[in-house]
Amino acid sequence: MRHLAIVFLLLTVAMLNSCAYSAYGLYDDQRLVDTIADDKALATSIKAALMDAHFSDGWETSVYVYYGNVFLVGEVPENMRDKAIRIARTYKPRSVTAHWFSPAKNDTSNLTLSASLRTDLISTRGLASTRIDTEVNAGRVVLLGVVKDEEEKKLAIRKARMVKGVTEVTSYLMLPLRTGQ
Repeated sequence: MRHLAIVFLLLTVAMLNSCAYSAYGLYDDQRLVDTIADDKALATSIKAALMDAHFSDGWETSVYVYYGNVFLVGEVPENMRDKAIRIARTYKPRSVTAHWFSPAKNDTSNLTLSASLRTDLISTRGLASTRIDTEVNAGRVVLLGVVKDEEEKKLAIRKARMVKGVTEVTSYLMLPLRTGQ
């Protein structure tokens, strides 16, 4: 019974921590709340359509949306790439950008490198890392999200390039859109 209480306490703390992180990330996001909701709904719809089209059969495609602009990131066979883009376009986004990784040619652990990258971004003064999404594939890093200004964008790219094991950095970091854009 005591072990069960400890497990429950740990799960509660983890959940509260996650909620605090989510609330901070939402507060710190440069987009309006309704824009965030629209972007998340679009990403979810596209991801569901990709899964219905069997894109979960041995490869991974991540879907990110910022201001209605769709980013597809993953390692997908060439014969499936156009299909993924067509599926995303059926939802009438502002744009669709695909970043396809070629098959990995080195042994760099994605999990280890991703953790190192996230740790470095979090610990960087002047950088709100909750606004930055990352994809890591065998030393290749993709940065996505909405940052507050050009300086924060440059800082994020520079810090990502400095992480041991990173061989390439591609940035799709966006600046906030003004109302009406």
